[in-house]
Amino acid sequence: MLGRKWTFYILHHSHTDIGYTDLQERIVYNHIDYIRTAVNIAKEGHKVGTIDKSFKWNCETYYCVERFLEEATEEEKQDFYSMIKSNNIGLSATYLNFTDLVDKKVLNKRTKEMVQHFKAQGIDIKSAMNADVNGISLGTLDVLLDNGIEFLFTNIHTHHGMYPLYQNQKPYYWENKEGKRLLVFSGEHYNLGNAFGLIDNDNFNPMTENYFGKNTKPLTHLERLKENIVKYLTSCEENGYNYNFIPACVSGIFCDNAPPNTDIIRTIAAFNEAYGDEIHLEMVTLQEFYDNIKNQVKDVPVYKGDLNDWWANGVGSTPYGVKHYKDAQRMYHLCEKLDNQNMVSKKTLMREAEDNLLLYAEHTWGHSATITNPYDTMVQNLDIRKTSYASKAHEASAKNLNRIMHSRGDKLRYYNLNGKVKAINVSDKKGKKVVEFYIEAWEYKGEVKVICETTGREIKTQISSHPRGVLISFVDTFEANEEKVYIYEQAAAKIETANLRVAHAGAERIKDIVNNYDSKSYKLPYQIENDYFKIAYEIGKGVTSFYNKVDNVEMLKEGDARFFTPIYENTKIRTNVYEERRILGRNIRGLHSKKYIGQLVEVKLINNGEIFTTIELIYELKGTYFSSVVIKLYNTLPKLEFKYKIAKTLSTDIESIYLPLTLNDLDAALYIDKSDAIMRPGIDQIPGTCMEYYLVDNGLVYESKENTILIQTKDAPLIYMGELKHHPIILCDNKEENNKRDVYSWIMNNTWETNFKMDLSGIVEFNYTLDLIRTTDIEKSFKTMKDEGYGIVTFMI
Repeated sequence: MLGRKWTFYILHHSHTDIGYTDLQERIVYNHIDYIRTAVNIAKEGHKVGTIDKSFKWNCETYYCVERFLEEATEEEKQDFYSMIKSNNIGLSATYLNFTDLVDKKVLNKRTKEMVQHFKAQGIDIKSAMNADVNGISLGTLDVLLDNGIEFLFTNIHTHHGMYPLYQNQKPYYWENKEGKRLLVFSGEHYNLGNAFGLIDNDNFNPMTENYFGKNTKPLTHLERLKENIVKYLTSCEENGYNYNFIPACVSGIFCDNAPPNTDIIRTIAAFNEAYGDEIHLEMVTLQEFYDNIKNQVKDVPVYKGDLNDWWANGVGSTPYGVKHYKDAQRMYHLCEKLDNQNMVSKKTLMREAEDNLLLYAEHTWGHSATITNPYDTMVQNLDIRKTSYASKAHEASAKNLNRIMHSRGDKLRYYNLNGKVKAINVSDKKGKKVVEFYIEAWEYKGEVKVICETTGREIKTQISSHPRGVLISFVDTFEANEEKVYIYEQAAAKIETANLRVAHAGAERIKDIVNNYDSKSYKLPYQIENDYFKIAYEIGKGVTSFYNKVDNVEMLKEGDARFFTPIYENTKIRTNVYEERRILGRNIRGLHSKKYIGQLVEVKLINNGEIFTTIELIYELKGTYFSSVVIKLYNTLPKLEFKYKIAKTLSTDIESIYLPLTLNDLDAALYIDKSDAIMRPGIDQIPGTCMEYYLVDNGLVYESKENTILIQTKDAPLIYMGELKHHPIILCDNKEENNKRDVYSWIMNNTWETNFKMDLSGIVEFNYTLDLIRTTDIEKSFKTMKDEGYGIVTFMI
C-alpha cells in the first residue's frame, strides 16, 4: 500500500542518436517525420475533440527541430508553433546530446539562435533535457544559463556510468562560478516508462526484468503496469523520496530514435480511469513538468562543480578522427582571430564548419553492432560518416583560412629560396615566440640568413627537414597581436673543419670525449639540457630524470607514471568480445588485465642546432609495431615539444595506450579545462560523479607557489587519473587527495561493447607541448596555453 497519492509525469520523446540504429541521414529524416507526425496527431485531436488532443510530444534536441524547420512548409511551421503554445509539443534547449568535445562558443551561438528564433514566435524556452549521456560540463552549464534556461531534466543511462549525488530521481540546484543557478532534476533512464509497460507489446525489454523481475503472473496490461508502478513507487518511498510526484520518459517503442505512439495516451487514460484515485498518470511537456514542480522543489540543496562524463572514454576509440577534429576546431577559431570582423570569411563555410563540429561532438559514435559485427557494411558506413563530420569541419575552416591568409598578403608560393615572410602573433600576450616556415626545396644548399625588416637585425636560425623540403626556425620577441616581416635569403654554407688541436672528436667525427670546447655533443646520447630543463635517459632503463632547473626539483615520478614512457594495457578475451567488455562495469580493464611498460631500446639524435635539440626515444612496446617519443627542447625557451609516434597493431582484445603526464610535485595543484571552464579534477565536481577520466579542451596546468607548468594535449584530449589496475570505483567525494593522483594521456582504447570502435590499428603521431611560466593566475595560464596552440602564423609575401 502506497503512503501517499502520486502524480506520475510522463514525458513522451524519442532519444536522439545520430547513428547507432541506422545511417545518420536516415535517422535525421525520420526525426523530421516524427515531429510532423506528432504535430498532426495533436492538431487532429483538437479538431475532432478526441483523446489525442491530450497527446504530448517532446523534441529532445533542437538539432532535429532545426532540420524540421528547414523542410517544413509555412503551414507546417505555423502548426508546429501553435502546438507548442497549446502545450502539445515540448521544446528542449539541448542542441544535441554531446560529449565534452563540444565547442562552447559554437554551442552558445546555436543555442542563442534557437532562443531568439522562438522568442520571435512568442515562445519562451526555459527548459532543457538530455538523455543517455553521463555528463554535462561546466561550460555547457554556462551556455544554458547565459541563454535564459532555468531547468534541466537529465536522464542518465548507467551503462558503464552512474548518476550524480549517489541517488537518482533527485532535484538540486547547479550553480556556476558567477552564482547563477539552474534547477536540475536528475531522473532515471530515458526508457523508464517503457520498463513499466506503458507500451503493451511482446518485445523483450531487459529493463523491465532488471527493475521488476520476470513476468510470471497472468495479469492484464493495466494490472501489470499498476504492479510495476507500485513496486517502483514503494521503493522510492522506502529510500527517502519526499515528493508526491515522479517523472518518467517513454519512447514509442523500447528503442533509440523511436517514433511517436498514441497508444501511450490511451493507456494513460485507461489507467487513470481504473487506478487514478491512487496514482494519476499525466502526459506533459518538458516546460509543463518544470512549471508543475518548481515551487515544490525550491528548497533543494545547491551544488557547484563539473558533472563529469562517464562516457568520455568513447573518444579514445577513434583517436585518428578525434585528432582531425581537434585540428579543425583550432583552425575554426584561428580564422576568427585573423578575421574577427568576418570581412573575408565566407559565412556559408563558417556555418558548415560549425554544423560539422557539433555533429562530430554528438555522443553517438557508431552502429550498435560495431563490436559484435565489425565486418557489417552499415557499421563501416556509420564509422566513415562520423569521421566525415570532422573532415568536413576541417575542410570548411581550411577554405576560410586560405582566403584570410591570401587577403593578408600570402602570395601562395613556397618554393623561393629568397624572399619575405610575414609572421603574425595571434595572441594578446607578448613575449618570445617560435617562428617557423618551410620552403619547398629538396635540397637547400648552404645556410639561410633571416633579417627582421623593421629593425634590420639578423636573427639566429636553424634548418631542419620538412615533408616538403626544409623548415626554417628561429625565436623572436613579439608584442600582443604584432605582425612582423622578415627577409630571408640563401647564404653560403659555413665551412666546418675538425679542430685537431682540441681533444673533442676523433677522425671518425664521433664527439664522445668530455671537454670544454663542445660541452653539449658528448652528452646527447644520455641527456638533453637547456637553462630550464634537463632530461636524462639510458637504454634499458628508459628516462631516468626530468629535472626542473628553475625550481630545482626532480619532476620525474618513479613507477608506472614515468614521463615520456608509453604504456600498453591488455585484457584478453576469454568468452566473447561483447561479454568481456560488458562485465567491466565502470572499470576500463578486466581483473586479468596485463600492463606493459615501454622498454627503451634506441636513442636517435635528430637535430642539434642554434634553436633546438631533438631526440627520438624508441621503445619496444607490446601491442605496437613501432613506438617512439620525440622530444624537441628549445635552447633559449622554457618550453619543450614532444610527440608520441605509434604504429598500432590490430586486436579484438580490450586495449588501452597511455602516455604519463604526471609531475612529481606534491605541492602543485592540478587544473584542467573543459568547454572553457577551469576545474580541479576530483575537487571541483558535483559529488558522486566520475573521477576516473576526463575529456579536456587544451590540457593540464600544474600550479605551484612560484611557477606553473602547462601541458597541452593537442591531439589526444582524454586523460586518465589514478592507478593502472582494476579497482573498486570511488565516486567523487571532493577530497584534496583526489587531485594528487597520477595523470595519463589516455590516447586510445576499445573498452565499449556496442557502438565504440574496436579497431585501433593505424599509424599516427600525437603532439604535446610543455611550458614553464611565471604566474599563479590560473585563468592566464589557460589563456596562454590556448594561444600557444595557435603558434605564430607565417606565410610568404
